[in-house]
Amino acid sequence: MLKKIFLAAAFCATASFATWDKFPVLENHKGETVVGIGFDYERSYDLMQLKPYLGSRYTVLPNLELGVILPYYVNLTMNNDNGLDNPKLMARYQIVPSVNVFLDVLVPISHGYNYYDVWVFSFGAQFSKNFGIVDFGSEVGLSVNLETDDDFSAPLRLNYGAEADFKLNIPLTPFVGADVQVLMGHITGKNEAGKRYDDNLTGKYAVYPYVGLKYAFTPNLTVQASAKTAFGKSVIIGTETPFMADLKLKMAF
Repeated sequence: MLKKIFLAAAFCATASFATWDKFPVLENHKGETVVGIGFDYERSYDLMQLKPYLGSRYTVLPNLELGVILPYYVNLTMNNDNGLDNPKLMARYQIVPSVNVFLDVLVPISHGYNYYDVWVFSFGAQFSKNFGIVDFGSEVGLSVNLETDDDFSAPLRLNYGAEADFKLNIPLTPFVGADVQVLMGHITGKNEAGKRYDDNLTGKYAVYPYVGLKYAFTPNLTVQASAKTAFGKSVIIGTETPFMADLKLKMAF
């Protein structure tokens, strides 16, 4: 039970950053499909996974973009533990050219490694602007769990993020960014002895820096690779430094 609780807390952190990106929504009746695979290594829990996924987004009305990501997971450290992970539903609305609002919903259908059986709602605002060769995107949001039982309850999460894409007038675009998460409230549950606990985690934080490259084969076909790590409080990221990598193919239509 104790390992279950810490795993839920750890994946609660990474699941919070679910927005497609931090930049303006696509033009009206434009869309994008992505096929990718992620790799997560959580040394603290001796957990290593592959995460293939398929996603698509489309601007159904001027300034209104809807999207979905369907992830799968393969646990490399536990035999026969694989299956459909929790899908993400996304909506973004562009208020003005530089400001979006968003809502992301994590749908609890998976009963695999992450034990993540609650609905998660993340909402907030994004700001983006071009500064010469730099496209800057940022967001601030709040993630809330809709609890379904008394076994585990996570605190609210404040999420901040920023990214800079460097437009060099060549097909290759480097980018750097970071996401920050700050907990607000209590974590409750039961320990291995069955006794309930209630710990105040307000102010505990984690920082997720990342770097990556995008290569545009054509205006409608781009491959993107990135790597991410984390540092901060162990209740979020564990006692060892995690590592995450991602490779995806993006197809505009």
